[in-house]
Amino acid sequence: MSKIKHFFIASFVLIIFVFSSCTSISNETKKTNDNLAIPEGFSEISGLWFGDLKIQGQTLRLAFIIDKNPFDYNRVLFYFISVDQGGTSVVGSSLQKKDDEWVLYFEDANVKCNFKVVDKDNLAGKFWQNGLTLNLSLKRASRPDTPEPPFDYESIDVSFKNEIDNIDLYGTLTIPSNLALSKNGKLPCIIFITGSGAQDRDENMYEHKPFFLLSDYFTKVGFATLRMDDRGIGYSSELFTNSTSLDFANDIISAVKFAESQTKIDADRIGLCGHSEGGLIAFIVGATIPDKISFIISLAGPGQRGKELLLTQQILIAKANGISEKDIEKGNKLNEELFDTIILHKNEKDTESLEKDLINTLNKHSIPKSQQKLLLAQLLNPWFRFFIACDPKDYLKDVKAHVLAVNGELDLQVYYKDNLSQIEKTLKQNGNYNVLTKSFPGLNHLFQPAKTGNPSEYMFIEQTFSKEVMEFIKLWLLELNK
Repeated sequence: MSKIKHFFIASFVLIIFVFSSCTSISNETKKTNDNLAIPEGFSEISGLWFGDLKIQGQTLRLAFIIDKNPFDYNRVLFYFISVDQGGTSVVGSSLQKKDDEWVLYFEDANVKCNFKVVDKDNLAGKFWQNGLTLNLSLKRASRPDTPEPPFDYESIDVSFKNEIDNIDLYGTLTIPSNLALSKNGKLPCIIFITGSGAQDRDENMYEHKPFFLLSDYFTKVGFATLRMDDRGIGYSSELFTNSTSLDFANDIISAVKFAESQTKIDADRIGLCGHSEGGLIAFIVGATIPDKISFIISLAGPGQRGKELLLTQQILIAKANGISEKDIEKGNKLNEELFDTIILHKNEKDTESLEKDLINTLNKHSIPKSQQKLLLAQLLNPWFRFFIACDPKDYLKDVKAHVLAVNGELDLQVYYKDNLSQIEKTLKQNGNYNVLTKSFPGLNHLFQPAKTGNPSEYMFIEQTFSKEVMEFIKLWLLELNK
């Protein structure tokens, strides 16, 4: 992911747009570069790999992510992250196999890598940059929680249409062989909703596939599940770029209609499970079609307005990264002014006036012109504008479903105290007492066991999702579905 030194970008854009920066680069590349077609044997090198460069007595940690481009499954997306240089990433320009070697080019950084496959978990090769040649061995990241076949349930590729926006959505429907929760031959169903950024049906992040894991787990318990590629991702149609949480809510409403049409699914027992922004989307859907949603599970979903959530987020992550109090205060002041400006213009379709006011604020804080273009592109993004101004309370007040909201206490992206308390308070104030909230010590935003909760840890943690949290959700769901 692209980095800019200024605190504004490092604090909130890195987190909220955690997928979008890399994938958008690739989306442009695929149109012009024929060196990104998926080569034969690609599976032996795809995945997340870790390695160390030894330079002048120092060790530089690198992470290589090599995968299908989520915008075009016929092409490759690959990049490496320099972990010890602020997490700076470099996107690849060409990947080819020559004889028994894989050759990776990173044109923007003048880097070339050659690797031979030692075995399924190890690569050995060279790293070239500007005339310097270094040995580099890579080891595949371990993801022991990822389910592996054979599965003792039906797993069906499905598609359905969002008629409102004329979008074809693709996903996976699972039907359990365990019929313990069946009523009149029909089963309860959980629909999964991904978090912010462009994500596939498994919510894949650094080879962690939490929705694949959760779907497998709850299908074995006795729930049908439905998970799907975001619009513009994987096999689903339409571009992601200008979509907001409201648009994604329409996609989920379409998913609910699809689930209702399935002969093995109980239309009266359809629930939503949303992670991060997906929790907000679940609340929007629950408010829009309240009589069709039986339960909602919020996994680190927001209860606060977007502005407050991101301001808290940037402070927590900045502290975790060792940024000084003075710089944190400076960055927070700038961001708050920018966010307030966005909220002031929230009902305007024309962005001309908003852009002018944002530029005035950036100039006031002496942000270099060279940085303003990128900043403005992110600030003017329709998704971001909506999220900053959106208050979940506006939707929670109309939610009738049973609600379970859980967070990790090391979650630096959605701070558990502020958001869990607000979800519970708003629901109860509006007459919905069917709500349970719980925080879990030692878990981060992805519900992994963590040391600090810093997003920089995500890729290095082997466990995908806490078994304790899955068990807790299971018991709550079983109580609802007696």
